[in-house]
Amino acid sequence: MDLNTLLVAGALSLPLQQADAWQLLQYDGLQPNRVEFSNAGMQVHVDRSASPIIYPLPAPLRVERVSVSGSLDGLLDVESGRQGQRGNDDFGLKLGLVVAGDKTLNRVQRWFSPGWVRRLHEMAPAGVGIDRDLFLNAVQFEPQLGAARQHPLSPLLRERNAWLIDRSGPFELHYELDQALDVVAVWLSIDGDDSASRYSILIDDLRLQTRDRDVGDRRAANNGFVARAEGRNGQAIR
Repeated sequence: MDLNTLLVAGALSLPLQQADAWQLLQYDGLQPNRVEFSNAGMQVHVDRSASPIIYPLPAPLRVERVSVSGSLDGLLDVESGRQGQRGNDDFGLKLGLVVAGDKTLNRVQRWFSPGWVRRLHEMAPAGVGIDRDLFLNAVQFEPQLGAARQHPLSPLLRERNAWLIDRSGPFELHYELDQALDVVAVWLSIDGDDSASRYSILIDDLRLQTRDRDVGDRRAANNGFVARAEGRNGQAIR
């Protein structure tokens, strides 16, 4: 379907009820999550497991803001202050924006690269490469908000701790990007393999906002982000 057909008032709402719109991939040697699609949205069940959930966009979309809402049932078994480190490198929600760029894989690199790296490059339109995957992370401990890093697994993976979800229940999260990015896919990472955690999460709304949205709304976001989990405001980061 044409991207312009899917855009409504400058926002693309991802089809969380449609299983055939998403790619459920697996990591070598890891138990995958169990993913269910219904009228309520996408439900991900984690049992010491992890697996990529990817939505390739019909065409690159210039994204300024993302919004996601849902409900969390259970928490990660991670240590305070160590989330993201060895043995605690799990997050209840990581929303990845796969950004278009000029990096491509030659034949030798394709042969030796992990499957997920090859898949990232395959999602880019013909003639377009990949610059990086920017993960916006929901952390379980407030002091870790705002931290950013290049993931040790690959220079393609960048992370920023954007949101706080520290209890079970409903959440509503928003993030204003520092600058608009040309996005070719969305990658959801919801995991519990490193910390041997069990929990589930329902995502009932996920939207990518484009440059067409109202200027007043942009100013209200104060050029940072607004994060709410169970109605509680987060803090702005730069």
